[in-house]
Amino acid sequence: MNGLAFKIAPTDEVEASYAVFPATACQIRFWHEQKASPKASALNIAFRLQLSGPLDAASIERVLRELVARHEVLRTGFLMTGAGLRQQVWSHAPFQLEVVDLSGFEEKDGLAEAERVGGQQARTPFALSSPSFFRAVWLPRSATQGELQLTFHSLVMDGWSFAILVRELVEGLAAVHAGLEPAYPDVDLHHGDYALWKEEFLASGALDRARAHWREELRDFSRFDVPGDRPRPQARRFQGIIRSILLPGGLSDRLIAAAKAQGVTLFSVAAAGLAMALQKSAGQTKVAMGTQMSVRDQQELEGVVGPLINTVILRLDMPQGSTVAAVTAQCGAKLSDAIEHLHLPFEEMMEMAGEVSDGDRPPLCSVNFALQQSFVGGGDEVRRGVFAATTSPSFNAGALYDLNFFMVRRPDGWRISCEGDTDLYDVATIDGHLAKWREMLETVEIDAKLPVAPAAAKATATFVAGVGNSGFMSQAELEAKARNIVRFNENAPGTPIIALNNMAVFYELARQIGTDRPIIDIPMVPEGAPREFPQRAFQDVAADAVRLIRLARPNGPYILMGHCVLGALSLEAAHQLRREGETVELVILNDSWCPGYRESMPWYDRQLRKMQVRADNIPRDFRKAMRGETSMVAFLNQYRIVRWLGIAKLALKLGLIQGNASEHMVSENRWYIEYLLAQQARYCPAPYDGDVQIFRSGQVLNGRLFARDLGWGAVVTGKPGNLVVTEVPGMHDQIFRSAGAAVIGKQLRERLARIGENSAEANAGEEDAPAAYLSRAKA
Repeated sequence: MNGLAFKIAPTDEVEASYAVFPATACQIRFWHEQKASPKASALNIAFRLQLSGPLDAASIERVLRELVARHEVLRTGFLMTGAGLRQQVWSHAPFQLEVVDLSGFEEKDGLAEAERVGGQQARTPFALSSPSFFRAVWLPRSATQGELQLTFHSLVMDGWSFAILVRELVEGLAAVHAGLEPAYPDVDLHHGDYALWKEEFLASGALDRARAHWREELRDFSRFDVPGDRPRPQARRFQGIIRSILLPGGLSDRLIAAAKAQGVTLFSVAAAGLAMALQKSAGQTKVAMGTQMSVRDQQELEGVVGPLINTVILRLDMPQGSTVAAVTAQCGAKLSDAIEHLHLPFEEMMEMAGEVSDGDRPPLCSVNFALQQSFVGGGDEVRRGVFAATTSPSFNAGALYDLNFFMVRRPDGWRISCEGDTDLYDVATIDGHLAKWREMLETVEIDAKLPVAPAAAKATATFVAGVGNSGFMSQAELEAKARNIVRFNENAPGTPIIALNNMAVFYELARQIGTDRPIIDIPMVPEGAPREFPQRAFQDVAADAVRLIRLARPNGPYILMGHCVLGALSLEAAHQLRREGETVELVILNDSWCPGYRESMPWYDRQLRKMQVRADNIPRDFRKAMRGETSMVAFLNQYRIVRWLGIAKLALKLGLIQGNASEHMVSENRWYIEYLLAQQARYCPAPYDGDVQIFRSGQVLNGRLFARDLGWGAVVTGKPGNLVVTEVPGMHDQIFRSAGAAVIGKQLRERLARIGENSAEANAGEEDAPAAYLSRAKA
């Protein structure tokens, strides 16, 4: 740097202790690309944070060191072995904060110096032999203001991960200032754990459908190139420049409204406008562009720091006369398909398209598009007490694509930007492409009669925009599921109990309830091997459950029942049926914790509760494994230290245990339950004033952190006595066996008899009501 730069911490030697994990497909590609161009910085990711509060370099360095200690990927190097590339997670790695003091500069000169330092940081490549791919520079302007520049390599970072680090940085600064320990959430899963799982997942056959989809989608693939001002050089230099346009607020609002009218996301509208603008420049009827998607479609992955992204290809057909609306609908459908099959690595797509990565041009896609709501979550500022962090536009690290377009929401509005390769394009040409994109966006109309994207696209809107839409199952899928509905006591006269269930376990319960009560078992859980599902709003999963319920019984009254997370799904289904004018006599929740009960606890209580549950589970799960009720592999792989050391794999290899790492997920359909739990984590149930029956198994612990009503007391409102809790003998997965079924059957017979008596009294009251009242009540 210059004379104003200094290091505030001594350099530490890397300790010899490390653990080895597989590298993911994207890490392998990034590593080889960096190796082919060791002086290139295009794979760097350079972030800028404007910090405010009582700031000093020592506190910032202390917190950043804590983050390096918390997140393994920040102290991960890479090692090429005979078995391929491996992540090398060090027990300790050197980290030092560099400081460039701007407090003596005039404002204009200070900004220029920050730009110079940031540009230098962004364009300085990382050595592949480095034990860490993260560095930071602090540029204080005063005792309470400054800029923190954070540079990572794509090997270890993505935008979501950066948002996690920003939140923890601000939390840490506030805690250090107050003399407290930071209230960081537990890190239960690291990137190495994800890589281990991904390796097994890719080898499991679970992606066969995705492979078939992409093989068809990429058939007869041809690259889409936008003509440049100069021929492509023999060797890429990754020289780039970023140009931007701030969209007027009115235009941004109109684009969002147009997306809503067509049932798609803002991404689809913006991508369609871009595709049409580029198609006019290139003169081709097929446009292909890459886009990056997060693969964090399970709740457990949301806190993982590391590159959990995949690049997918959007191929759009645009014959003569295409309109923005038609291309938008097509883009929505293509995006939906891509999300459904997003786990297939981009590297496999390259092979399917016949692409050979020669390093002379971007792999597969010359044009890329990305839309970012914000790097740090719901807004661009993270605040904790007197401390705040705000993101600023990033520095250019180099051009990975010929033309990389992106749309980002900033505090001053939506910006459209383009990073262009200046070896190919003049700055004026890049500006021209941005201008044409904006012109195309200005033609977007808000009209509900415009072409609407297929229902599948709506189902995936949660993944892209955080807003769910119904329609995940097609009518054919629903009817196929309906053919697997199991009915007990079909001809009995009472209101049937409709159970949302993962298997027909109600034979004993049907016997205990008696022959005067039908039971209908709705098969919610898919059969067979684990499959890929997009992230959805929990309410939308329940909407499909309602459609299945109506196929089994078109009109009410209804009695709904569910076990575990399917209990919460039953209550949401009851909400929706009641809004549609139906009567729900009772909702039965079997060992179903109320969504948000655990999540709303203070951090300390959550950790204490987790420890108590684990202490109770370990001996019981071990006994189940010894009895053969679950695999020893499944038991062992619950624990991170086992996964870290590879104990289960080694034991399998030596023949000490039998099975495989994922068999329990298939046999118990646990993979789908985990999927539902991830969707439930984002769900906040509305107050419910109907009758609710809770059955609580003997596995549920007692005490301050384990509410007797499983947390539902805060949700179930209305008349006294409508929420009843009954203790049931047996473990969570055994409550429908003889002893538990006897208790459940007896309680339901009594409860439903009382409900029937109350209903009869209400009906008798109706018969005495004036005719005008009756007509209004039945209308």
